[in-house]
Amino acid sequence: MIDVKRVNGAAGRLAEEAKGAYGLMLDHFVGLQERNVRFAQGLVEETAREVREQAELNRELVEELVRRAEGQRDLFQRLLEESVGSYLDLLYAPLAYYRQGLRLVEGAVEHGSNGLPIEDYDELNVAEISRRIEGLGAAEIRQLREYERRHKNRETLIDLFDRKLRATSA
Repeated sequence: MIDVKRVNGAAGRLAEEAKGAYGLMLDHFVGLQERNVRFAQGLVEETAREVREQAELNRELVEELVRRAEGQRDLFQRLLEESVGSYLDLLYAPLAYYRQGLRLVEGAVEHGSNGLPIEDYDELNVAEISRRIEGLGAAEIRQLREYERRHKNRETLIDLFDRKLRATSA
């Protein structure tokens, strides 16, 4: 017959072995779960640290970009001011030349001059005028020639002016 004590003893040992195996598995799963929790916690902490560092770097970048944008704004403003100033000077240049010419005419009227490059031209003779045209430019010589032709029309002076003009253009 079957020995019940032996069977019960074997069943008890089997139960003890199963209990030990289940305990070992349970300990293993608990340890694994603890490692997973530590891993997840480390992952979250590391991610949070990286996000904070990235946010700080982004803040520094934005500050630098704002600083540079302000610098560019100042440069563009100076460029615009200088450009507008240059364009205004360009627009007012004809007026400035007109005013300068007007001042010259006013000065000539005040001093009784005829506006010629040689003072007291009408009172000078041919020899005196010949000596004074040295160093005059072509435009001044043309001015004297036209004045002479319209007023006294002295051939000697007109020929002298023509020779000087040919010499300056050569």
